[in-house]
Amino acid sequence: MSFGRHSEYIERSSARDLGVLGDDLYRQGRYLESAMMYEKALEIAPHDKSLWNSKGLALCRLKKLEEALAAFEKAIAIDQSYLDAWNNKGVVMYRAKMYEQSLEIFDEIIKMDPGYIKAWYNKGVVKGRMGRHLESIEEYDRALEIDQTRPKIWNNKGSALGNLGEYERAILCFDQAIDLKLNYAEAYANRGVAYSKLGLHDQALKDFKQAIDIDPANPESWCNRGEAFRRLQRYEEAMDSFDKAIAIDCRDPRAWKGKALALKALGRVREAEEALARISIVDPPP
Repeated sequence: MSFGRHSEYIERSSARDLGVLGDDLYRQGRYLESAMMYEKALEIAPHDKSLWNSKGLALCRLKKLEEALAAFEKAIAIDQSYLDAWNNKGVVMYRAKMYEQSLEIFDEIIKMDPGYIKAWYNKGVVKGRMGRHLESIEEYDRALEIDQTRPKIWNNKGSALGNLGEYERAILCFDQAIDLKLNYAEAYANRGVAYSKLGLHDQALKDFKQAIDIDPANPESWCNRGEAFRRLQRYEEAMDSFDKAIAIDCRDPRAWKGKALALKALGRVREAEEALARISIVDPPP
């Protein structure tokens, strides 16, 4: 009997070791190898809920949503109260654009544990995607009642307020996000957009520069910077920013449109027309 128990221990240990390897591969962004490692671990320990959940996360990164969903459902079947697996199932539904179904899942999580902050946050994300920005803010507020130290929640609340035209209140939220995370490029970019909407383009430029310094590979920040320069009639600098965005993503229609408007303002009509023509190539009408 002692040999048998020792054998079971070795099996559990082997599954755990494979799971750790899968976790390491996942952190390295090697999602296919990670999923394969979790699969090997599950051959040894098929009733390990955390392995099913981890496999689902790797599959989700690979955009294999149906397989990811099946993995999360396996985890839930093993433990009906496994909130992380429920949450991840809701995220998969969201990514599959099954918004109402994802909301139902997050509501179920909240019934099980009203303090599970991810469910409130994710409800805010889904409702924002559905254009229900006021309700989205309410969900973020519920999340902030649980924990006010999460910069992403403040940033998303600010974005929702911005979508409602509440730019001053949005800026206060972005301020909170930046105070909590000084290198938060997205919050700087969003605050810059809010300043631009208020016509405060010089302040906006400072934020766009901060966003670019943190994440220079994001074409949206370069486009935002270009638009702020254009509004200030600094057309050469605007063109330089739009060109930077195009160098990162040559299929970005906003960059080509901004460049065309800057060229037109400089009297370079033919070049402006050529830039506009690129929009129909990279972003053809439906």
